[in-house]
This record gives sequence, C-alpha cells and structure tokens, in this order.
Amino acid sequence: MEEQIENIEEEKNPEAAPSPGGTTRVTGIQHRPAGDIYTFAASDLELSAGDRVVVEGEHGESVGIVVKPPYDEKSKNVPRNVRSVLRVATDEDMSAYYARREEAREYFEVCADRIAEHTLPMKLIDAELTEGGKKVIFFFFAEQRVDFRSLVKDLASQFHKYIEMRQIGSRDASSFLGCMGPCGRTTCCSTFLRDFHSISIAMAKNQGLSPNPAKLTGMCGKLKCCLNYENKAYSELRKGLPKHNSWVETPRGVGKISKMDILKQQCCVRLEGGGEAKFPCSECKMTQARRQDQSGKGKPKRDSKQRERKPSRKKKPSAPESESDDKE
Repeated sequence: MEEQIENIEEEKNPEAAPSPGGTTRVTGIQHRPAGDIYTFAASDLELSAGDRVVVEGEHGESVGIVVKPPYDEKSKNVPRNVRSVLRVATDEDMSAYYARREEAREYFEVCADRIAEHTLPMKLIDAELTEGGKKVIFFFFAEQRVDFRSLVKDLASQFHKYIEMRQIGSRDASSFLGCMGPCGRTTCCSTFLRDFHSISIAMAKNQGLSPNPAKLTGMCGKLKCCLNYENKAYSELRKGLPKHNSWVETPRGVGKISKMDILKQQCCVRLEGGGEAKFPCSECKMTQARRQDQSGKGKPKRDSKQRERKPSRKKKPSAPESESDDKE
C-alpha cells in the first residue's frame, strides 16, 4: 500500500521525484527571515539568492525566499517526496501574499483581546494564515504550559476556521519580532542565526568580561548568543598563560597578576617592590615558592599550644530547692 502511494505521488509530480542514480537539482528555501531552510526541487528554473518564489506547501501554494541557489545534490540524499519550486513570484503572487498577511494581522489583534479577557499568562507573538485560508496559526510565548482550550473555542466560533496554537521559546520570540540589540544592529536571531547553542556565564569569564547581567543579557532575557562567537578563540589564546591573581617572576622582580589582556598577550603585574608594570605573558613565569602558597601547602601551621583546648570550667552544683512541708 505504501509503495502504491509513493508511485501516485511520483506520477503527480514527476519532476520532483529524484532518479535512483545520478544527481537532482535542488535549492534551499526559507519562508521567513532566519527561518528553517527547506529543500525544494528547482527543475530548470534560473534562481539566485534573495529571489521570491512560489513553492508547493502543505495547504496549497506558498511564497518563500531563495537562500541557497540551485545546485546538484546526490539523488540518494534527496527525499523521495521532495516538493518543487513552481515559479518565480509575480506581482500578483506578492499582492496575494501581502493581503494574507494583513488578514492575519486582523486575526492577531482579535486573539490578543481574547487573551486579555481570559487573563491567560501568555504573550502573542505572530499569526499566520495558511494559503487555503482554512487555518490560522498563532505563535505565543509563555514560561509554562497554558490551558487555552476555552480561547480556541471562542476563536473558532468567531473566525469559522481551524485554530492552531504554537508555543515558542524566548529566543524564537525575539527572532519573530526582530528586535534591536544593544550594539545598534538587528538581533542575530532575526537576520542569520538559525541554531541556538547553549550559552553559559563561564564564556563571559573566559573572555575577561565582568559578570554583569544587565550587560550580558539580550533582548530575550537570556545570555547573548554573541558570547559564543569568540569563545573558542579566547580558549585557544589562553592556553599556556598564567592565571589571574597568580604570583609570577618578571624581569623587574616577583609580582602578582592583577589584569590580563588576552588578545595582546599582556599581563599587568603588581610588583612586590611597589607599582604596576605590563609585561608580555611569555616573560611571566610562575615562581616555585609562590606556587606552594597558592596550593595551600606553604601556609604556616598553628602552634600546638594554640590548638590545645582549655579545660572547661565545671559548673558549681546548684543548691537543692527546699521542700516545704504541708502543715495540716
């Protein structure tokens, strides 16, 4: 039965079905900026990055943006049910696309009002109307799971369409909205960043940044994704360098490292004789005597007399309470 279904799909779209051997001409399409990239069969169309095209969607035709120009891919790596690019988007296609966006915006405002009426702990991010016009998808952000069954019933009875609610994370919400970062540019997640890696405060310490949440937190409330960009380079540059607050021997004597410039490979040392001076990290060597102090082995031991406990004073026995005889 499954083989018959696959044969029917190939008969409907013979150009999309990849041949058993050889290569297939495909292209990468995204439906929104910094969205997931989907593979489509490009057939003989001449496409370039940034072109608007009409592709086969789940509910009819859909408009997408070319991210990867057409290229030849091995047929074994191409899905058998791959969809095709139908044509380059015309002015009529773009007018219909913008009209659907405007209609989805109206649904967005109505849904936002219904959420306020039901007092649901959720933030509405975006609304999308499928090409067939029978389904509306609402994207929202919430810290926890939300019971929105009553909300869906109200929306379905008012719009007379299928309603789908999709919960997304805080980083995905920022990519949908397209916020401005503290650097003055549009956030990375809404322009080119598609994969979100785990970010830790250790990355900030590795790059010599002060652990200030106000400066390290992005518009989504999480640690900035850009902390991961240069973390690998700083880790490579730190190899073989003395640690911060370590005692080193310099050409001007012994001192303690107070500051470090990882990129310039310089150490600012507070000398024992007084004053501070900058030296290349290659000229700062750990001293043997100070290593023992840092490891805790060189600390002076307490005198045995100090460790002896003083004999505890015995409390004087309290006088027994006198019992008063009951007089008859």
